[in-house]
Amino acid sequence: MEEQSNFFTIDLDHLKAEVNVTFPFHLYVHNPQNETFSIYLHANSPLTQEKLNFLEFILNKGGKVAINKNQEKTFLTDRKILKEDIEDLQEIPEHEFIKRRRDRVEKREKQKEKKKFHFREQLELATKNNDYMPLIREAREEAMTLSYTVSHTVSLASSLAEKLLIKDNYINRIVAIAFHLANSTGMNDPQAVGDLICAGFLSHIGHTQMDLLFSQKPQLEMNDREKRDYRKHPGLSQHLIRKSGLIISERANRVLYQHHERFDGGGYPEYKQGQFIEPLALVLGASAHIMEYTSGKITGTPVALNVVITNLKNKTLSPGLELEFGDTIYESLIYLLDTNSSVSTVESKAA
Repeated sequence: MEEQSNFFTIDLDHLKAEVNVTFPFHLYVHNPQNETFSIYLHANSPLTQEKLNFLEFILNKGGKVAINKNQEKTFLTDRKILKEDIEDLQEIPEHEFIKRRRDRVEKREKQKEKKKFHFREQLELATKNNDYMPLIREAREEAMTLSYTVSHTVSLASSLAEKLLIKDNYINRIVAIAFHLANSTGMNDPQAVGDLICAGFLSHIGHTQMDLLFSQKPQLEMNDREKRDYRKHPGLSQHLIRKSGLIISERANRVLYQHHERFDGGGYPEYKQGQFIEPLALVLGASAHIMEYTSGKITGTPVALNVVITNLKNKTLSPGLELEFGDTIYESLIYLLDTNSSVSTVESKAA
């Protein structure tokens, strides 16, 4: 089946059809029911009365006559028709979104030529100064260059990044670090970036349907019942998305639902292991967990990032610290976080 973009449709009047006339180009007919193009009359074959009658019948039923674009010049010359007279041959005006993205891409290229972004260096500064805005801003600028034509989720991610990644807060830190971590591990194609950003922003909306206690009480201080209830938030997030009618990709849905799964099967809500976990979910999970741990949401006390680094490197079983994100992500975390410098305690800003 040939692509629709390979053809342009014409009116029967453009042929000035007469019985037994021959054309130096092929005639195709378009079937709107299955969007297919089929050759109807080969070049230099006579258009008999029977074929002409059937062609008119096809047109009356909603079909169309079409010409292959590789015979465009032959058609226009033979029929003495101007390109401007054929609607399908007119250039479609460039959409404002496309122009805006092109401008952003050009701007980003100039920025990169002037100064290269180093995630490891910027992460060290962010934790030292308790200011993640440079990381957030970089993620925003890069996400805003995503193409609008890849998918609905990628377009949504670009829009969310533009509108939300404008201040330093807890969720934006998670989204930005997940973005940079994914980029450092090679999971940076546009669709992956779009899925990750959307999942990052949406993964915790289930908290809005839960007792306010869960946003105030450290996870290690929760009793068994409270832990069971707290672990429902990925499912609640998915439920809210479905009820809202928001359309995101299946992978983005999996990422937000699985971001608390761990490589060894010790996570939740489905206790998945290894290859059965979406890799982007492990990226988001690692980023969220680092932010949760350093900010005190897990233990009740903010923890210096250099302590987290040491414990990660030595795989020390510190209370509440999770290590099982898979070798690729674990090694990237160690490399990116191990700056061999003293990093001050990170206190997360209010979300």
